[in-house]
Amino acid sequence: MVEQITPFESLKAFSGIIHRQPIFLADRLDVDSYHLRFLNKYGQKLDDDSEVPTFISQLNDILPSISDRQKALLSIPESWQSALDNSPPASLDLILDLNGHDLSKHINSRFHFASHASPQQDTSPTDTLLIDIQQYDISHLEQQLPTWRKNHQHLCAINVDNINSYTLCQSHLLDLLQGQFYTLPSAKEADKILPSQQILMELLVKLQDPHIEAEDLANTINQDVTLSYKLLRLINSAFFGLPREVSSIKHAVVMLGEKKIKTWASLLCLSGVDDKPVELRVIAMTRARMCELLSKHYKGATELFFATGLFSTLDALMDKPLSDLLEKLPLSTELSDALLHHTGIAGKALNDVLNYEKSNWIAIEHSPVPSEILAQTYLEAINWAKELNGQL
Repeated sequence: MVEQITPFESLKAFSGIIHRQPIFLADRLDVDSYHLRFLNKYGQKLDDDSEVPTFISQLNDILPSISDRQKALLSIPESWQSALDNSPPASLDLILDLNGHDLSKHINSRFHFASHASPQQDTSPTDTLLIDIQQYDISHLEQQLPTWRKNHQHLCAINVDNINSYTLCQSHLLDLLQGQFYTLPSAKEADKILPSQQILMELLVKLQDPHIEAEDLANTINQDVTLSYKLLRLINSAFFGLPREVSSIKHAVVMLGEKKIKTWASLLCLSGVDDKPVELRVIAMTRARMCELLSKHYKGATELFFATGLFSTLDALMDKPLSDLLEKLPLSTELSDALLHHTGIAGKALNDVLNYEKSNWIAIEHSPVPSEILAQTYLEAINWAKELNGQL
């Protein structure tokens, strides 16, 4: 009997690289959609006549496994577009970026299209205009905006990779933003510690205490009613799939062990930061899971690798330098070095994860982990983080 391959497994079998980035609504930093880029194994654009993969006909079933939005922007080669036109109607709203090609011959397609702004030439009218914000200064941006507004329904800034670019986009009222800006600490109130941040840090200190006894660990979590409720609800959810219900935090410590409870309680603490985009929580979970999956390739402890990915977003969540925050946490030297210097095997795994996240494909080529393994673990991690985020 031939084993049936699931749509998600067919996506993981893709021979190149798949990269996902959130596209935010500029006015409130909610995720509007996800941008999925399909590249060759070296991180380069696929040729226009690239072979159409089998998963294209199953996108309707595949995309919900890596996205909880009803809209997606796909950067694909031209050859794939015809296959999409002939595929069953999708329940998702798909916007196609055909590697920056002229879209005039596709005007009768049932999909929307995105084009790329160019400082050297005008662009044909499309639903979405992708503007590489690194190519424009303020005066050039102001000069182009009226024409862009006339020809495009949505203006999306891409490569918004620092706080200055983010501020520039907001001041010029662009509709959508894509980039690494939300994973960086803000410079505002750099020296001020908010009461909520102080409480969070105090709780993290207790949770990471290597000498805490099981009973004291349970008591620490129980002192925070919200945390204990969320932790029990998560442990008893279908996500964990335990054979019987866990009735108390003390019971959970016995069932799962101190290390796992510390890790999951820390994750819930960090996910409760209110003044940050929800997507930052998703990034923390994705990094944690991808590092954990890479632990078998680096032959390290899964809890250490998971914690490395999880705490790598601490600076963005708290708007403080990571070195300052880690001084207050009783983390092991191995974990601290992995976070600050990317040294040790956990640090190397984190480096792989960050390079993949930032599309640093040249660095990926020099990783001891093959690019196809990194691509598969990345897809598994974003699928896992999506499912977990749904439980939270």
